[in-house]
Amino acid sequence: MDYKYRVKQITSVYDSCNNCGLPEINCICDKALKIKTSAQFWILSTEREFYRPSNTARLLKLINPDSTEIFLWERTKKAKQLIRNINDERCETYLLFPVENEEEQHRKVEYKNTGKIPAFILIDGTWKEARKILRKSEYLDKLPRISLEPNFKSQYDLRRGATKGNLCTIEAASEVLKINNEIENSQSIYEFYKLFLRSYKAGASGHKLKD
Repeated sequence: MDYKYRVKQITSVYDSCNNCGLPEINCICDKALKIKTSAQFWILSTEREFYRPSNTARLLKLINPDSTEIFLWERTKKAKQLIRNINDERCETYLLFPVENEEEQHRKVEYKNTGKIPAFILIDGTWKEARKILRKSEYLDKLPRISLEPNFKSQYDLRRGATKGNLCTIEAASEVLKINNEIENSQSIYEFYKLFLRSYKAGASGHKLKD
């Protein structure tokens, strides 16, 4: 994804960093200790989501750049590169999305390491947007689907109307790494995410986060 956009400001006091999305006073880009996960993350997102400072997909790209790709979803155009990725026989590709009714039960699978490169497609956006993307993207229809069942409450509280029981994008990625036995990478991502939450809330009040 070519980032030709400006992230909306959280506060009128400071401009926002276009990479981490935070007010420049609390930019955490230099704190992103780069990792490279064995699992590949392919994130499908609307343009609207790119402008939101509360977006967590860009955090995943920031800390895990070589194993994370973000693709723009457009109603009238297919994500051609993502489709090429899906058709890559070197990869075992899964869609990370809840199974919501009986008709979809046959798509639900348990993750199994097959020896191929594990690739996980995450739909980034509000729950309403994610459902729309799934409904209008037929190339996602036949993918085996993984549903996460976390035993903890999401820490993401930066938007109103969040659906109970759902995880934000970077939380979901962290959980996926656990089932791929990448525990250390999962923890690194989650710690970076917690720093983002603290920095966001301090910045929204116009304050610099205290160390």
